[in-house]
Amino acid sequence: MKFNSIIIGSSGATGRFVLKKLIENNNCSKIISIGRSALGKNILNSKVRHIVVDSLLDLSSTREYWINQDVFFNCIGTTKKKAGGPDQFHNIEFGISNEAARMASESKILHASIISASGANHKKWANKWIHPLFYIKTMGQKEQTIISDFDFQYASVFKPGMLIRMVDDNNIFEKFLNILGVGLNVEILANAMIADAENVINGTRKSKTKYFLGNNMIINSLKN
Repeated sequence: MKFNSIIIGSSGATGRFVLKKLIENNNCSKIISIGRSALGKNILNSKVRHIVVDSLLDLSSTREYWINQDVFFNCIGTTKKKAGGPDQFHNIEFGISNEAARMASESKILHASIISASGANHKKWANKWIHPLFYIKTMGQKEQTIISDFDFQYASVFKPGMLIRMVDDNNIFEKFLNILGVGLNVEILANAMIADAENVINGTRKSKTKYFLGNNMIINSLKN
């Protein structure tokens, strides 16, 4: 079946592959991408409309673009270092996710799909100065934006372990993980997210909420 999709975080490590795979997918008719900067010229495609906004923390101006979408992909992701500190990290991972989930829910989008992390738990005690705990709690809160904070008929939470982002060819650590077969290639994660979305659209997925726990489950989901 044909479907329309909307994505945030399409310039990120996983998001760019989700966008690429959606473009290549003949069943995906239309793609809305929302971000703070323009997409690269190599991404331009007739079925992609990219909306540039000043801030992803207020998406009210983009309301019209959320209408008549079948699936919402949240590929937002950052690190404390890139974000500039714990508060900024929380604003990006949870704040943007919360705002996007609100827009998707209010627009009656059937299915929301989000990238979280292994071990994420919104009930975990955390102090923002103890980043491992703060990270786990924040990612858990991010999950809740599509599980309990806002209403969706279907919700998918992908909780990968170590990811191989394929962004920096000089990243020796990621090359080592790839050789060992420990990390999950972000392209595989993107494929799994889209395959799951198609299962929802086609009516072959019965569970309303589905957690993809760990790299093995994500990989195995593509074999079914």
